[in-house]
Amino acid sequence: MSHGGGIVVLIRSIEALMDAISDLKLAQEKMKQIETADGKIYKVDVAVKDENNKLVGFQKQKDGSYKIIADSRGLNTMQLKKQQQFVNSIKKRYAYNMIIKELNKQGYQIAEEKQVENDTVKIIARRWVG
Repeated sequence: MSHGGGIVVLIRSIEALMDAISDLKLAQEKMKQIETADGKIYKVDVAVKDENNKLVGFQKQKDGSYKIIADSRGLNTMQLKKQQQFVNSIKKRYAYNMIIKELNKQGYQIAEEKQVENDTVKIIARRWVG
């Protein structure tokens, strides 16, 4: 029996997060407080609105990573799913930006990049050793 796996994206670079937000053409919100479904209010460092017009924010933690906090008050099951897809799109773009940055740092050049299937990107990188 095979089991599906996943990748956990830990956001640590505010610069790469901001690049991901910019790449996705999302506007940052001035509101830096988010109230969650349980009534708690969180201060966040960065906030954007999802397609449900709800705030999704990123709060810096003591270990330097960023926790994702979303306002899901009043959302139905379909809207919650769309909000999760929205968050996942930010995490995917963040991961992509971090991979490209790391490849460039190690001296690789992107030779080819193409969409293979739904949300899968194939990147071919080369480094000339001389």
